[in-house]
Amino acid sequence: MAHWYTADLHFGCGSIVANAQRPFRDTSHMDSVLVERLWEKVGPGYDLWIVGDFAFGPKAKDEDWLLNLFSQLPGARRHLIVGNHDGRLTQALP
Repeated sequence: MAHWYTADLHFGCGSIVANAQRPFRDTSHMDSVLVERLWEKVGPGYDLWIVGDFAFGPKAKDEDWLLNLFSQLPGARRHLIVGNHDGRLTQALP
């Protein structure tokens, strides 16, 4: 079994695109490209480890949005290690 590690995805965070100079048009573009890139790298039998800061901002306070996003992630098992930007709803993800 292989393991894939990533961190600081900051899904839904509008300010991260400009503040971290991420090469995306906007937050929606960033979110979709990040999910797409994860699917390119993380195999169906892999464990995906997200080591902090999964989602942040107003969207991260929308339980349906978070669950939908989390369900789109690849891998046989997904593990979330909570970061300083991960709120209550993110911490409650399965």
